Amino acid sequence: MGTSPTTAAVSYELHRVVAEGTPDLHTVVSVDGSYRFVSTAGAAAFGWTADDLLGQPQASFTHPDDEALLADIHRALLAEGTGAVTTVRRFRCRDGSYRWTESRSRLDDSSGEQLVVSAVRDIADRRKSELDLQRQADTDPLTGVANRTVFMDRLRHALHRLDRHDGLVAVLFLDLDRFKLINDSLGHHVGDSVLAQMAERLLAVLRPEDTLARLGGDEFAVVAEDLTSPDDAVALGARIIEAGRTPFLVGDEQFVCTTSAGIAVTTDPRHDAEGLLQEADLALYRAKDRGRNRADVFDEDLRTRAVGRLGTERMLRRAIVEDRLRLSYQPIIDLASGHTVAAEALVRVSDPDRPELIPAASFIEVAEETGLLPTIDDWVLGRVIDQAAAWRDHFADWAFGDIAINVTARHLADAGFAQSVIDDLAARDLPADTLQIEVTERVLMEASNSAMSGLKILRAAGVKVGLDDFGTGYSSLSYLRMFPLDFVKIDQSFIAELACGGGEAAIVASIIDLSHALGMAVVAEGVETTAQAQLLVALGCDRAQGLHFAPPGPPETIERLVLQPRVASGDAVADEQGDVGRVQPDAQ
Repeated sequence: MGTSPTTAAVSYELHRVVAEGTPDLHTVVSVDGSYRFVSTAGAAAFGWTADDLLGQPQASFTHPDDEALLADIHRALLAEGTGAVTTVRRFRCRDGSYRWTESRSRLDDSSGEQLVVSAVRDIADRRKSELDLQRQADTDPLTGVANRTVFMDRLRHALHRLDRHDGLVAVLFLDLDRFKLINDSLGHHVGDSVLAQMAERLLAVLRPEDTLARLGGDEFAVVAEDLTSPDDAVALGARIIEAGRTPFLVGDEQFVCTTSAGIAVTTDPRHDAEGLLQEADLALYRAKDRGRNRADVFDEDLRTRAVGRLGTERMLRRAIVEDRLRLSYQPIIDLASGHTVAAEALVRVSDPDRPELIPAASFIEVAEETGLLPTIDDWVLGRVIDQAAAWRDHFADWAFGDIAINVTARHLADAGFAQSVIDDLAARDLPADTLQIEVTERVLMEASNSAMSGLKILRAAGVKVGLDDFGTGYSSLSYLRMFPLDFVKIDQSFIAELACGGGEAAIVASIIDLSHALGMAVVAEGVETTAQAQLLVALGCDRAQGLHFAPPGPPETIERLVLQPRVASGDAVADEQGDVGRVQPDAQ
């Protein structure tokens, strides 16, 4: 075996271990790094004979990337004579491949010569399992791209490198337009295929040094560094948008699912990674608001809005803690009789520094983005049911009863929401038709199958379900037949121009006629003038609400309107408290 007398004792011990059948590779290495002893069975496991390695530098059988590690270990052992040291490195096989090994080495100077004695174990299978687990922890299992953890780590490193190199770092936040509709209506297998195909397309248009990650659902993000100007990021965004426009092929079917993107850039190494991603997210929201299938860049206007949103969030959190949420009620008028027959509950915030209540339009979007909306929604539902019970007793002899509330996507997605509403009404001995549930077109179109089931359960129990703000979303009359609805509420943007001689009257008439043909009632919102009210009566609209009748107010406003006499035809009359009366249509 080529052993020398100085290693006889060591060799004898190693031979004894080998004779016991160990498959490990046992070696003795001299100070100059060459093999002085190699166990026969261990060398054979890597395709070598012992003679192939004897006298050769150990570094020749070590992966180049691990040579520095090997040298450091040997220097430490020879200099300090420390105990056994374990290292993981790659060992070269005869066929040129490398296998992962774990070496346990110690210094032996019993013969008067410093030698490094090692037991080397093949851990290729274990290492593969470890790398697979690491890969799973770092990548999205569906698309194979990086996950959020890796993305944020790469983004932080890219920002740190701005300290040493001039350049620009960009984050692009991507979202597939109307993906939820495909996923819920056609099945998750179609949605998964679309996501996987989109990841492949994105990788094809990105540079090798860019990082693509799937953050969750249909959201992707890109870190692009070493850019020379914001125009480079905009050009990258344009390529991404173009990549999403080609239909996706799943089986024999094609599906169109465009992409929207938000872009944020910085040259400041102190820029917070989470903050930069949030800026890209805000730009994405604006891209979607402007029509989708486009990219928008975060700018000073959005920064100002972001600062305002932060102040709004703080105001909301204080209001919730300090019990300063309030409900205002706007009357809903039956146009045939002129009676106040229902009310819409509108959430407000009381601010001690402001004389008027803060309307929902000022904070509801922030509430949704910050996760505060579920708390507000639950509060509204509880108070509305309490108010309905109070009005049931107060108006025992009057034809008044419905209260309408807006329901969010979060409520619809909750599998137990429908039954909890039914149970809460029953607990107060209220008929189910006391409550009207209003949802927007966008919420309906993006609702999951379970959410649609919840709406059907509510309707079956007697709760009325209506489409709010019709005409501001997908604006297709054909959608009316797709959903379980009792009424349609025409958006005020159509009502505002109703008496001006344009095409709005024809549109409103079409909505009313089709809704009635489908068995749905029609409510007009935002009615502000006598002319609008009279024209709605002529067109056959069922109900209306707006400042012409009364602004939103406390429960007492509704009570006065229900109990007071009817007013003259088409006129809005203010009572002594400043409230506006109901409309009485012309006699037929």
